[in-house]
Amino acid sequence: MKLLAALLFLSGSPALAASCCGGSFSFPALILGDDKAQITGTISQSEITDDVLSSGKWIRRKDDNRAQMLKLEGAALLSDSLQGGFSLPVHSKNSRTSDPSSGLGDVSLYLGHETFPELTYSAWKPRGITFLQLTLPTSPSIYDSALNASDIRGRGFYSLGAGLALIKAWKVWDFNFSSELHRSFERTASGEAYNGEATIRPGWGTTQSLGVGWNRGDFRLGSTLAFLYEEAIAISGSTTSEGHAQKNFTLSVAGSYMINLESAVTVSYADQSLIGNPVNSSLSNTINLSYQQRWPR
Repeated sequence: MKLLAALLFLSGSPALAASCCGGSFSFPALILGDDKAQITGTISQSEITDDVLSSGKWIRRKDDNRAQMLKLEGAALLSDSLQGGFSLPVHSKNSRTSDPSSGLGDVSLYLGHETFPELTYSAWKPRGITFLQLTLPTSPSIYDSALNASDIRGRGFYSLGAGLALIKAWKVWDFNFSSELHRSFERTASGEAYNGEATIRPGWGTTQSLGVGWNRGDFRLGSTLAFLYEEAIAISGSTTSEGHAQKNFTLSVAGSYMINLESAVTVSYADQSLIGNPVNSSLSNTINLSYQQRWPR
């Protein structure tokens, strides 16, 4: 289970957000195996390929809108069953129609509890954690952008979420599931686009992911399907808008290799344009390379 949990974490963390400003929740950056601490580094290359309007109409992108991301995630036990974690992304963006931009993205903090430990063998009972996630608006959003939208790296809201992550293995197969519900909190914004000051009111959102993997020795091949939904964002003030809800699916495939008992590497590909009927979303495809180091209990 320890080897599986490490490979599963690296293989089961698809990017659930479009490259610009989509939802920021994903498979939690927490310890799922028998370790006291872990740290994961990920390098990503993504490209926005399509915009889908609120009407469902698809518009093909032709501006070579690409982004690179370096993300550092870590977690450590606070007690036998309680742990804390963080996710810290740094983005670099460029396209043919805007100036290059780089900097810190939205930072997330986690608190997890091993609510469903695997103390004895069970043919059906999964191992799982419940968690809280706080996302901080530590980067420019569409409501703060000053560089013709090229500096957008986050959503612009404080968000608080709660969820559950489960993993289960049967011989060479493994399954994982993650579900969370979050609430983003209102803020104000000002500028010419709002004719003064406006109040921005986001709502509830959720992400759900389901994954499966096949294991042979120190190798794992896996796939994950994730769904994201965000309620409409309303704007009130001199400029008023009721907004539209956002939804999209992300399909990812991944291959992992366990270097030794404490480290693993994963290569994955995620695409938001292959499955489902997205709405009000900028869709991207992403290639990720991840390395994880763990410290056993």
